[in-house]
Amino acid sequence: SSKTLAVVGYGDIGSRCARMCKLAFGMKVIGVNKFPQFVTKEQAQWADEVVGLDQYQRVLAESDYVLGSLPKMVSTDNFFNKANTFDHMKKSAIFMNIGRGTTLDEDDLATALHSQRIAGAVLDVFKKEPLAKSNRLWYAPNLFMTPHCADQDREWLERSMKIFGDNLVRYCQGSKLNNIIDKEFTYKGTII
Repeated sequence: SSKTLAVVGYGDIGSRCARMCKLAFGMKVIGVNKFPQFVTKEQAQWADEVVGLDQYQRVLAESDYVLGSLPKMVSTDNFFNKANTFDHMKKSAIFMNIGRGTTLDEDDLATALHSQRIAGAVLDVFKKEPLAKSNRLWYAPNLFMTPHCADQDREWLERSMKIFGDNLVRYCQGSKLNNIIDKEFTYKGTII
């Protein structure tokens, strides 16, 4: 493929997406990370280039697809917006977000789509889920939305059904359930 993918938030998730795009489609991949020196060798092997934020807008201008996989942090709130992102993308480019909904200025994206500033978008995450009926994104052209399920595939579904079935039997027997969520655990965050 002669297409270029920018992965913004080039960590574990971003590098896994890069791997799939590299192997399946032969895409050129440029990883963007706030601290590129901390990207591991395993992660870096799937990118043709890993750059810092100082080269972010250059990368946007070169990319056919821009994939956001940023974590939720104060520094990433509305990171993807008109001035920082959409104004620097190719008009033919597609924006995708699988990271956190808080990283995207949804109104700016809706405007970019309505004005044809960018060609399209794919969103799996939103600021507030489910997406409000009044949100402008529902009326934006060339937008594909999924209900926060980008990580789900056939294996995930089969595993989920097995865990559910096993836990149903355990529950009926009064046994301890598997895969209990630790409500005291908090997400420590990562760096972009």
